[in-house]
Order: sequence, then C-alpha cells, then structure tokens
Amino acid sequence: MHIYSECMKILADNVKRICREQGKQLKDLAADMGIDPASLTRALNGNARLDTIEKIATALGVSMKSLFEPLNDVEGYIRIGERVFQFNSKQELLNLIDL
Repeated sequence: MHIYSECMKILADNVKRICREQGKQLKDLAADMGIDPASLTRALNGNARLDTIEKIATALGVSMKSLFEPLNDVEGYIRIGERVFQFNSKQELLNLIDL
C-alpha cells in the first residue's frame, strides 16, 4: 500500500471512529461542516483537500494531526481530582497516573 493510500485510510478510519464516539453519522458531520454528504464521502475515499480536512477536524473538535494518527491500543480521557486529561497512548496514560 502506498503511503498516501495508507494516510487516507487512517483519516477515514479515524473520522468514522470519532463520529461513532460522538454519536454522529457521517451525514451529521457533513451538515456540521456545511458540505454535501457526497463531498465528505469523496474526501474520505482519498480525495481530501487540505481545507476539507481542516473543516472535518473543526467540526469534530479535534486536531488535524489526530485525524492522521494510527489508532493506538489505548486512548481516552481520565479525571484526576478536579482535572480531566486526554491520553492517546499507553505511555501517556502511565505518565498521567504518575502525576
């Protein structure tokens, strides 16, 4: 698989996963972005422009970088006392636990 194809697959997988986590369907995401659902589908199938990726990230409330990060074995949020922390790897979680 080419690097570009792999990146686009990671993008699509992450967008779909984040939508599931947020209780959204792709058509809801498209509406939040102000685009046609077919345009979002084309973008997720490997035809994404930079401005579209930026709109996806904004609509989902995540960073553009996080849309291209391969899924780690552990990710989520943890509340320690009054503060909530996000972690994206086992190491980040362990670092938070050691606070």
